Amino acid sequence: MRVAGVTGPDLRHLREAVQGAVLAARERPSFALYLVALFLFPFKWLSPLSHAQASWIDVFIAASAVTWGWEQIRSGRKPRLRAPHWFGGAYLALAALSALLASSDRSVGAENVVIVVELGLLAVLTSDFARVPRRRSAIVVAILAVTFVTGVEAVVALGLFYAGIDTSLLSGYGDLEPSDLYARVSAGFYSAPLLGSFCIFASALLARGDAGIPPSWRRLGQYVLTLVVLLTFSRAVIGFALALIIRAAHRRGTRRARLAATVAASLAIALMIGLTVGKVELDPTHPASFRVTLARASENPRLEGLTTSFDTLADHPVLGSGPGSLPGEFDDGPFRAHFTPLNVAATMGLPALLALVGLVIALWRQRRQPTDTATWSGLAGLGVDAIGQDVEHFRHVWVMFGLADAGRQDPTR
Repeated sequence: MRVAGVTGPDLRHLREAVQGAVLAARERPSFALYLVALFLFPFKWLSPLSHAQASWIDVFIAASAVTWGWEQIRSGRKPRLRAPHWFGGAYLALAALSALLASSDRSVGAENVVIVVELGLLAVLTSDFARVPRRRSAIVVAILAVTFVTGVEAVVALGLFYAGIDTSLLSGYGDLEPSDLYARVSAGFYSAPLLGSFCIFASALLARGDAGIPPSWRRLGQYVLTLVVLLTFSRAVIGFALALIIRAAHRRGTRRARLAATVAASLAIALMIGLTVGKVELDPTHPASFRVTLARASENPRLEGLTTSFDTLADHPVLGSGPGSLPGEFDDGPFRAHFTPLNVAATMGLPALLALVGLVIALWRQRRQPTDTATWSGLAGLGVDAIGQDVEHFRHVWVMFGLADAGRQDPTR
């Protein structure tokens, strides 16, 4: 049997990997709840919570964290605080202080502090679970399943679009020219840029060769993710491509390959900056129409949002304008910074930004050798994506932090 390069033995090996994931989930209830939360990434509907972008995934993350805490107490294990924990704790404390003292809307500030707590717990849970190889494999199996579900959602979204049926599986056109010939796919995510960012994360996980998943299935998953990220028509395509280049350079292992990866990273950063300071004009049905022109900030939403967010930071350098606030302005309305470091600094203050940067540096400095290229290529891609949007509140980013920390802890690596 052969379908898209997948053979009968590959199917058997995949079935064994899935069975291993089920067995790993049955060992610890907290891990089972965690896997359900991961599988719910592409399902934004029927949220039991009142927050605009809350979903069932939040419920299962909370349930997993509570269960995990109870398991820790019963086992008598004492937590070992390390540098990433101290920086993460400082980030949380500063978010809470900003919500208490700087936020003009206390309810919004409190909601976003809860979100920061959830993100931190997600990183801690991932770090603890991914230390064990069979659980790390189960995490990759769950993301592979999410990849195929998302691919199906993307196909359905396009089918309904061409049938003339408007659905929430699509996003607005943003800077692009509206057309009846193409659409920006968001599938089961809240926006196309969020889906594009998730594709960077998922591609990094499927690049792992230690998950017990046959290469043919991981390759098929990469094809699906490549198609989906292109259908988002988002800047995340740049970070996605950079992560692929970094992994390809690592496989070659030559000096020329490393130089090519360095050049690609420089070009990716320059392109992201250019797409922010310049006004983008693009009709994907006529690629030759692509233009990036310099325009006044008042005519460029992203540049206006960037400059006004800097003004907010200058006015509130210590605690920002409050977590969850929109520090920028465009067309007399609030606007995101669309630049993660600035958004963190403008909403929660420069100390919070230093804590977040310290967390990433601590993870990098304490990584095991040889470097886990899959994880860190994904973080590099997400870092480039962070130049064009605010990724600090994306759940998959904090899962990646947890995986980086687990790689440092794992004595078998």
